[in-house]
Amino acid sequence: MSESINLGSGDPDAEAPECVKEAIFKALKEGGDWTHYGGSAISLQFKESVIDYYKTMGPEYKPDNIIPTCGSTAALNVALGTVLDEGDEILMWEPSYSGHYSLLRSMGIKLSVAPLKEGDGWHPDVDTLGEYVSPETKAVLICNPNNPTGTVFKEEELRAIGDLAVDHDFAILSDEIYLHFVYGDKKFVSTASLDGLAERTINIMSFSKTFSMTGYRLGYTIVPDRYLKRANSLHGLANRPASFVYAGGVAALRSDFSYVEERRKVYGERIGYFCNAIDDVEGISCIPAEGAFYGWFNIKELGIGSQEFCGRLQKEGARMRPGKGFGLNTDHYVRAALVRPVSQLKEVVAKVKNVVNAL
Repeated sequence: MSESINLGSGDPDAEAPECVKEAIFKALKEGGDWTHYGGSAISLQFKESVIDYYKTMGPEYKPDNIIPTCGSTAALNVALGTVLDEGDEILMWEPSYSGHYSLLRSMGIKLSVAPLKEGDGWHPDVDTLGEYVSPETKAVLICNPNNPTGTVFKEEELRAIGDLAVDHDFAILSDEIYLHFVYGDKKFVSTASLDGLAERTINIMSFSKTFSMTGYRLGYTIVPDRYLKRANSLHGLANRPASFVYAGGVAALRSDFSYVEERRKVYGERIGYFCNAIDDVEGISCIPAEGAFYGWFNIKELGIGSQEFCGRLQKEGARMRPGKGFGLNTDHYVRAALVRPVSQLKEVVAKVKNVVNAL
């Protein structure tokens, strides 16, 4: 059997921009602070590049607000630990990234889960959102654009979530790592750019998807002043990136973003093909994603769960992620990370048809 086509992991099939690699090579060759513990000047360069980058979306920050981390999972750890204690409650959605669910459960956090419904195009019902808030709610976690559905939250939806946060005085955790991958007439809005929300919004960011830097383990969280003391106490030495990797982050954020736009077009083409092709398979339905780079499709009519489906598909030579881990009621969905060229996606669609025809 030929090598399996892996659509299970959201690891881009591209290398980081040349400017990133060149900046890191230069830092390694220079040595000194770049290859030792590093000094404040190195992290300050990085923080200032983040500040300038986020100015283009509205929010303005100080260097103290930027906490560099080893990727977005570490950033999420800092963000969650900053505003939540064991037994607290967080408002989130299903479907949402499976890593959010597993991390929150491990922390002993109660989940209040509002649905993103396929019939609503995977957008939240803001009129009923208040029903999922209680006195124990200490934060809301937004993934925008959403993994796995690709939902790009509308400004009015974010404002409604923000109004609840203000009225009930809870924090907003905004995972925005796919913000550049938005398609059609959709527009990304940074939660912290909306009136009155910057002071309670903690951003979670990573270079992994935007710049295809998954192995570089570089991310950051942006923490407003009101939460900084606790965030800094949680951060510690273990979460800090390697000194020389900062050079790549600075180069990426100060680039012209032509690389990012090229990747956006590639992912948009893949979504256009895959979501429509998989939707044409009997017994499967799929709404094309508005953002990110996933295909999230419904297999309920096939009469099998997501784990069995993915097991059968793996025997055909393709991997996807069962939907079971992306929510409480998502076992009849499957996620495909569209990180392979259209030629391979066509092979995968043929393999899916083989699975369906064998049922």
